Amino acid sequence: MSQDALITTVVGAHDAKHKGDRLYSSAVQLMAGIDIAGISEQEVVAVVQPFLYRWGRMGRVLGRAEFSGWQGQAAAVIQSHSGLLEQFRGADIASVDLSRQGSAAVTLYESLKEAVGQISAAKVLNLICPDFFPLWDNAVANAMRAELANLSGYSFDASVDPFSGEDYLRFMEGVQLFMSRHAGVISVLSSRYGQKRLKIVDACFWWMVGRPLFVVF
Repeated sequence: MSQDALITTVVGAHDAKHKGDRLYSSAVQLMAGIDIAGISEQEVVAVVQPFLYRWGRMGRVLGRAEFSGWQGQAAAVIQSHSGLLEQFRGADIASVDLSRQGSAAVTLYESLKEAVGQISAAKVLNLICPDFFPLWDNAVANAMRAELANLSGYSFDASVDPFSGEDYLRFMEGVQLFMSRHAGVISVLSSRYGQKRLKIVDACFWWMVGRPLFVVF
């Protein structure tokens, strides 16, 4: 089976299992209608919280004492960085020069990480900028690190912070590489299932976490 055929099969199976990820799509649509410069804690509770709890399954993490009041903190971070977020709201990760825009991405990730943790930070960024910030979780992040190490010798110091902003930026670069190598099939599947291309990528990575990523790199 070719790599593109494998991606097609994986995404089709994911869509059938998750019924088109309607929760994800509806949340992205709702967030698109919010003025992030003035986003309120109530809007975070109404849109971001269901997205993270119901679709992202982050309720157990965000229910910890260390994240008490995260809704208000997230609203404050989004407001304070609304200018940067607006720049990326219509951006496409596949065509952005991350060597120039990467520092801004790191700033946004690190700021939200303080409020909601490393995995939820990426989910919130993707919710606001669904064509620019990729989703990740622990398993996907670890798999990407290993693959980038094989491909380019990239390494990180896990004793410092295995989920730093710089680490997320390296992940974004890996996503760019994946999308450039499979641009055609990702676009076809995006149209077929009515999903953002980064959501298609997430479905692929989710399936591959127990397998070597070189299967499709």
